[in-house]
Amino acid sequence: MTEPNDLITSATPYALHALPDDERDQIDRWLSVGAAEQTLSFTQEVRATRETMAALAASTAVEPPARLRPRLLKIVARDIQRDSGAIDINRWRAPLIAVAAATAIGLAAAGIGTILRPPPPTAQQVFTATDVRTVTGDIPTGGTATVVYSRQKNTAVLVMNNVAPPQPGTVYQMWLIGDSGPESAGTMDAQAVAPSTTAVIPRLNDSTALAFTVEKGQGSASPTGPIIAKLPLNQ
Repeated sequence: MTEPNDLITSATPYALHALPDDERDQIDRWLSVGAAEQTLSFTQEVRATRETMAALAASTAVEPPARLRPRLLKIVARDIQRDSGAIDINRWRAPLIAVAAATAIGLAAAGIGTILRPPPPTAQQVFTATDVRTVTGDIPTGGTATVVYSRQKNTAVLVMNNVAPPQPGTVYQMWLIGDSGPESAGTMDAQAVAPSTTAVIPRLNDSTALAFTVEKGQGSASPTGPIIAKLPLNQ
């Protein structure tokens, strides 16, 4: 259960609807009676995360295939004709949902170089997975990193809030740590690190942690610097 002094670290999973209902209810109660400064900081963190997710969805949305529209219209017209004017909603709800889903969050992650290897699940599929988990930790250079992940989907969503950009000539590099050693999960340069940055990390496989290092140039095939932060990915 989230404690009041840990409220700000719960802002990102709260914004992503990745908390159990009882924890969300507890946070809502604290916000209604908490100190104004703490409530404002929490609200700002939630807004920044949701704005980033909205930008991610808009930047990666895709148009549905042109063939879907005439197929959908045929299904609706057939139901109207067959049922003498009564449309069978259940028969064409699925195609409608498919069209909506195709225009929602895409498969790319904003600002991440090699982090995407298609075709991973979308962020929304991770958030709604039955086994979704969340872990949050501090970044020594400032700010926090939150990982929302699903073993069923074999995918994680990384959200970084208020993290200072890496120094010129360096990048933050993410590593999935498993039995076979660290595997690069992508890099972030200074331009990619915004006040709130979101990325999709596919292929978690047997990894037990997501680690961060600072690397020179465009990154490294293996960590060359010390691990500055490490978030456990419990099985």
